[in-house]
Amino acid sequence: MKFSLIFSSLTALGLAKLSSAACGGAYAQCGGNNFQGEACCVSGYTCVKQNEWYSDCQPGGAANAAPAAPVSNAVDNQWGNNGWDWNNQWNNNNQWNNNNNNNNNGWDWNNQWNNNNQWNNNNNNNNGGFDWNNQWNNNNNNGGFDWNNQWNNNNNNNNNGGFNFDWNNGANQAPANPAPAPANPAPGGNAGGSYPAGSGLQFYTQCKNPMNWAMTFDDGPTEFADDILDLLKEKGIKATFFIVGHMYMQNTDPNWSRIIKRMYNEGHTVGNHTYDHEDLTKLSADQIQSQMKQVENLISQAIGKKPAFMRPPYGSGSGNQNVMGALQAAGYTAAVTWNVDPMDYSNGGDINYAKQVINQAKGQPIITLNHLKYGGATKEGILALARAEIDTMLANGYTSVNMEECLGISGYQ
Repeated sequence: MKFSLIFSSLTALGLAKLSSAACGGAYAQCGGNNFQGEACCVSGYTCVKQNEWYSDCQPGGAANAAPAAPVSNAVDNQWGNNGWDWNNQWNNNNQWNNNNNNNNNGWDWNNQWNNNNQWNNNNNNNNGGFDWNNQWNNNNNNGGFDWNNQWNNNNNNNNNGGFNFDWNNGANQAPANPAPAPANPAPGGNAGGSYPAGSGLQFYTQCKNPMNWAMTFDDGPTEFADDILDLLKEKGIKATFFIVGHMYMQNTDPNWSRIIKRMYNEGHTVGNHTYDHEDLTKLSADQIQSQMKQVENLISQAIGKKPAFMRPPYGSGSGNQNVMGALQAAGYTAAVTWNVDPMDYSNGGDINYAKQVINQAKGQPIITLNHLKYGGATKEGILALARAEIDTMLANGYTSVNMEECLGISGYQ
């Protein structure tokens, strides 16, 4: 009995420590749509809601302060508790509530829309389709969703987790049988051009094929980039790097261009993460395009190609028409976030936490979020976390892919 009590106490302390470690530090994300981490901040910071998709830890307040009123998990409260859990990627372990296939929404992800119920064809009263702003297109009541009422009759396909933002008639239907990724893509970031160009702009949180895993790194280049590239080469891993114009390394530094070239030449995908790492929802369309163009021109000077993939800073802007319209006008075909966040930026690269969130998502296609540097990071810590993530993903049976392989479209304009 005494041993049992001691063991229980130690377990509780360990769990408390893990939970505390997961709370965000200065300016770390602590809430918003797609956020899967702990909704709390370390002592001295308060979780402040910036917009529907992003909350961060601002100076002031008590330890583990709760975030601003959370966004309802039910989109516009139309789907109810048995519907789509936006903040939890289909509720991870519940994948569209397999035990309740009708659920009034008619969409059973793992059951091909419940076969005999395809979008509940006999029910035209908001239960059979997904209407983002509750504005139904009268000619499309049997299965489309109307994104701000700009979707047309030929635009009802939403395959493999990507939302299509191309508003041209018929142009944005994903192919019924997308071309498979080549088994051995050409070196140099698929320099051979084996992938088709994307059509319109889509927003992605995961890869298209099950058991594919795309490891991504934000905020490079940094002084740790070569060490990470060495590790990836050692392990045979293909990754994706989302580049900022200047953050930890100035683009005037000769190493900036050299590192970008090395990333590309070693088969990794190079994407755009804006010039100044600003929240795009707070910028005008012209400012957004300026942020993108400055970085894509620098990348083009280094590798001879302009990126078609980007990652919005803080993951913010996925449902913002101004942001998505400006990105599409600039030639981007994929806005990529993630569905697994080890939160290295707020927990100092906690390996146990990383393994925990990776294992929770086991069985799904995965995009992981990592950083080439963060406050207090060391080379040893960054490498240890990356190595642990790689080993865990491979042990779980995943295949490492770069973002072109992950999405099945070209990463360059």
